[in-house]
Amino acid sequence: MLFTSFTYLAFLLLVIPAVRLSRGLWRERVILAASFVFYAAWDVRFLLVLLGIGLFTYWAARRITAAREAGRKPGAGWAIAAILLVLSAFKYTRMLVELANWLFPLRLPLPAIVLPLGISFFTFECVSYLLDVQRGAKELLPLRRFLLFPAYWPHMVAGPILRIKELAPELEPLRTASWLETLAGVDRVVIGLCKKVVLADSLASFVDQGFGAPAGATSAIDGWALATAFALQIFFDFSGYSDIAIGVSRMVGIRLPENFNLPYHAASPSDFWNRWHMTLSRWIRDYLFFPLNLRAGKRIWLRYVYLVAVMTLVGLWHGAGPGFVLWGAWHGLLMVAHRVVAPRFSNLDDRPRAAVEQLGRLVSLALIVAGWVPFRAATLAQAAGMLRAMFTLRGLRPAYSVNDYLLVALCVLGYFTVIPAIERHAQQEPDAIDWRRALFWLRAPAYAVAIELLFMFDRSNVAFIYFQF
Repeated sequence: MLFTSFTYLAFLLLVIPAVRLSRGLWRERVILAASFVFYAAWDVRFLLVLLGIGLFTYWAARRITAAREAGRKPGAGWAIAAILLVLSAFKYTRMLVELANWLFPLRLPLPAIVLPLGISFFTFECVSYLLDVQRGAKELLPLRRFLLFPAYWPHMVAGPILRIKELAPELEPLRTASWLETLAGVDRVVIGLCKKVVLADSLASFVDQGFGAPAGATSAIDGWALATAFALQIFFDFSGYSDIAIGVSRMVGIRLPENFNLPYHAASPSDFWNRWHMTLSRWIRDYLFFPLNLRAGKRIWLRYVYLVAVMTLVGLWHGAGPGFVLWGAWHGLLMVAHRVVAPRFSNLDDRPRAAVEQLGRLVSLALIVAGWVPFRAATLAQAAGMLRAMFTLRGLRPAYSVNDYLLVALCVLGYFTVIPAIERHAQQEPDAIDWRRALFWLRAPAYAVAIELLFMFDRSNVAFIYFQF
């Protein structure tokens, strides 16, 4: 049930009125039932995986709390290991078999494992829940309320990744959304749909064509155009999903955290991760990087090693392939390089320092865009050939239609000029909506234009990129 499908629209037209008309415990039950129906619509078999991990997490959290109340030191390692084992069995078994066949004279058959939708997201949420309970956080009780933590349908497939301190206040008690919140939610959904259908899916054909070319066949100008196109495609695609999830959730009466903040405006590689997939970045920071930093103490070199290792794991979380691992390691190395180089310019006067900062922005943006190449490339050979051409400026003759380059240029222009204003509007508080202002009454024609664009650019429900992770 894709967010851009008419099936999902029909689902919302049934579920949201049902949620708003229900009261008390029935509201939680309606949301939970809708979440199960939503997930089962993809594959009812994997609903058992979601329920199994959820029930196990709930039981493990009760045991951790009981141990703490009994005066014993609570431990969550065994439960976290079990959850990660399930994730690994689905996501990494094929990669491990391929690695074994490559390292040893084996001919093991490759397993045909279908990845349950959103498993990387709801397993991370369950792990964070257990760690927070171990640290003394209050459990989400009763069971139906806890199951909303991993199963709540707007966010369960591709985030935002929730934590107990973010969801618990929204459920205790679960309130009815005001008409202003509902209107803000509709705004957010329309913006998300346009990002996905009009922008991301329009770039997809050029990206698919370019990254489908033979290894070493891409010129420098095509390499940079394709890398830029994919950087914008994945931003519009993923942030569009997040906008729809946050908007639908606003209509239900639950606030989800923001997940993007103009990531290609970043001043440095570290700042990029403060703006890109922010809920994952905070998860990694609080549960992996900070504990490892404490262990490293004053050994700065060890902090850098941990940073690269953690970012490599972030790449592996995205997918069981060497391209994802290299993408994560690349970002780790970029952040280490920035931390080493940046202090050398801290003593400059204002004007030279401002010039260096602007140069740093441009260099960071170029390296971040280039990092998307191994993430998207079909093979490492293709990624290596494209990056070699990009950084040696080998070949400047364009190979694709002028319309493809024009589309990329327009999307770049739109990202840096129009998107910031749209993002400010989308992320405003519902109370800021004022019917006395002209902007309020522009909604009707804006919705009409958006709907017309959605029909014009519809490409038969292209799946969101992050659904595969």
